[in-house]
Amino acid sequence: MVFKITQNLGANLFIVNKNYTQSVKRGRLSFLIILLLLFTNLFSFSQKDSTRSQNFKVKTVVIDPGHGGHDPGCLGSSSKEKHVCLGIALKLGKLIKTHCPDVKVIYTREKDEFIKLHERANIANKNKADLFISIHANSAENKSAYGTETYVMGTKYTDRNLELSKRENSVILMEKDYEKNYGGYDPNSPMTNILMGLYQQEYLQSSINFANKVEHQFSSRNNRHSRGVRQRVLLVMYRTTMPSVLIEVGFLSNSKNQALLKEQLGQAETAGAIFRAFVEYKREMEGVSSSEIISEEAKLFAGWDSTLINVLNIKMNQDKVIELQKKVELSKDSVAKVVQTYKTEEAKKESEKRNPKNNEVLFRVQITSSSKKIPLNSRKFKDVKDVFEYKTGDVFKYAVGNCVTQEEAIELQKKVRQTSFSDAFVVAFYKGERVSVKKAKELIAQGKQ
Repeated sequence: MVFKITQNLGANLFIVNKNYTQSVKRGRLSFLIILLLLFTNLFSFSQKDSTRSQNFKVKTVVIDPGHGGHDPGCLGSSSKEKHVCLGIALKLGKLIKTHCPDVKVIYTREKDEFIKLHERANIANKNKADLFISIHANSAENKSAYGTETYVMGTKYTDRNLELSKRENSVILMEKDYEKNYGGYDPNSPMTNILMGLYQQEYLQSSINFANKVEHQFSSRNNRHSRGVRQRVLLVMYRTTMPSVLIEVGFLSNSKNQALLKEQLGQAETAGAIFRAFVEYKREMEGVSSSEIISEEAKLFAGWDSTLINVLNIKMNQDKVIELQKKVELSKDSVAKVVQTYKTEEAKKESEKRNPKNNEVLFRVQITSSSKKIPLNSRKFKDVKDVFEYKTGDVFKYAVGNCVTQEEAIELQKKVRQTSFSDAFVVAFYKGERVSVKKAKELIAQGKQ
């Protein structure tokens, strides 16, 4: 119902913008509509977020290779954006199908053909996708410009972002019925761009989360220059009803970027970075703990270069093969070190969490219990900090606080009860093990504190 309301508002949105001057002169109508749109989007966001739980699964991903057919996109000296995007998209899809068989992969196009921007969103919506990934390549008059950047649909604009939006969205002029399909969209109107940017607000945080993971993989694992995560109005994501990103994988106007992106291996490495980000995002959204994600990543990516080549059937000369074999060995060593360091740090944190002040007796405030394990990063715990998990029999229990006195714990209990945990109560621990509050007070009296 919420989405339908948003859609109905959207049908009027650009009528308001188109007649913006007249609306301002007439008074309050456009202002009320804008306020209603803002309220609806905020309500929709809270509704959507409330359904996100530990049972959520990333089941379907739509991969969108930018441009195609009579729309070549950006042109390099020896490359076309449409070919680069398709090559990376197909490789990304194959990696997901191979290593994440529980995920359905859908392409907006699998060959060199023109697909209207709004149809790309329709494909994602029709298939009830959980994530929309649009792949593009960049271009600039300054030939030295290079690197990756990932965009989400948002309202934080700079003059540069507005210009980029105009360029990317200009493809709609190739559509005969673009005025009908995009509600009178005016790329030159700041008001239009601001209002359109509101459409993805309910998925903004999830979109930014995935975008950050993509750029991190590019910079940390692929040694690519990341230009960061940015927001702008992009018509390809304007009507998608799920977290959505547009990834600019490099500049075809830059000779080094172009050389990488037009080769099969370069496309494979680019697809691999996006895939690694996807795996991390999927596991996180499904409530898998960070330690489990790290462990799984270590197993999957220890010999990633050779895995990538085998899965994608990339042929290379002998020198390249030798170079990659060396990288694989280095990768194994580095991954092993990262995993060991992480495990050591996690063990230390867990020890400090159990008894952070080196007190034998501690008081905490128990907030909930469950027969099923609840991820500590679950939205259920959004109103509290530093949640501590312990188990009694087959029941998982969750508490907060590290108080050395019962009085301190009671004060914390009062604060916690003002959140969603109105039934919170004080519990006690001795050397990390649960004891009664009465027993804890006796131990303190005996000088065990």
